[in-house]
Amino acid sequence: MRKSYPSFSALPVASEGPRGNAWELWGPDDQLGTLNHLTAERVQVAAREEIRTGERVSLNWTLEGASYPRFQHPRKRVEVTLMNKLPRVHAFDDEWSFNTQCSSQWDGCRHYAYQEEGLYYMGRKANDFETSKIPNSIHHMAQSGIAGRAFFLDWYHWATKVQGREIDATSSYFISFSELKETAVHQGSSLDTMRTGDILIIRSGYLAQYASMSEEKRARLDHEYEITKPSNIGAEASEELLSFLWDKQIAAVAGDSRSFEAWPCPEEKKQWHLHQWLLAGWGMPIGELWDLEGLSEVARRLGRYTFFLTSAPMNVPGGVASPPNALAFF
Repeated sequence: MRKSYPSFSALPVASEGPRGNAWELWGPDDQLGTLNHLTAERVQVAAREEIRTGERVSLNWTLEGASYPRFQHPRKRVEVTLMNKLPRVHAFDDEWSFNTQCSSQWDGCRHYAYQEEGLYYMGRKANDFETSKIPNSIHHMAQSGIAGRAFFLDWYHWATKVQGREIDATSSYFISFSELKETAVHQGSSLDTMRTGDILIIRSGYLAQYASMSEEKRARLDHEYEITKPSNIGAEASEELLSFLWDKQIAAVAGDSRSFEAWPCPEEKKQWHLHQWLLAGWGMPIGELWDLEGLSEVARRLGRYTFFLTSAPMNVPGGVASPPNALAFF
């Protein structure tokens, strides 16, 4: 039986566990975390209200991912092997091999632990994953998929076109919660209008800048990324953002940056490190490297920043992450 939903200030749920955890809030064997907010009733309301024109936008970057600079080094980009079935029949099969972090993805609950304790969502340990494909596997998210109302914040458009700022998305630029609120107001809305079960999507400009990067910068970063993990723009790890996500009962978050939150997370912000709180603490999926360029254009043209989102994670028992196979419906 589900326990009563506590406020952010009342966390943790499991008092013996790490700070901020929501373990066993949805039962002792829970595998879905905050996706439990996506009830059939909420999905039905979202579909009825948000699908008006039938226009749709893919939010999936190419599985070939980054090539130059290869910011996921040494993570494997997709390799496609064609298998010609001649002379038996005129036909092809193919085999794909790739790292699930190489392009658009959902980070699942096996991806990141509370770093000091080494504990994953629900207090599970690395050994639990090595001996069983069941706990915290991505395939649990695949059973019903992810569908609901998405709330889009085109922060990059606001920052560059409205505020006139110069942004380097390959730096650890922190997008503050106050700027997210300002973006929503510019779009004619407010973060206060977000509902239980909403999916928050933030455009930071990371993939836009990757596509338009100069040859000189590509060469420099390609060399740097061979020896160090890339820095990237993203949401600022803060108590204010975490409190909002929890108390609003947000189902998931996603963005176009390499790690959703600004990376690296500096020492003074590590108590609010989003990957720990969201993945290990709450079981909240984190979407990264989503292609939001087409979405940005459609949202501005229609003057609409909420839409119906569908996502079909891969049904892979034991999987850590998955391509989102995400679509926006207007």
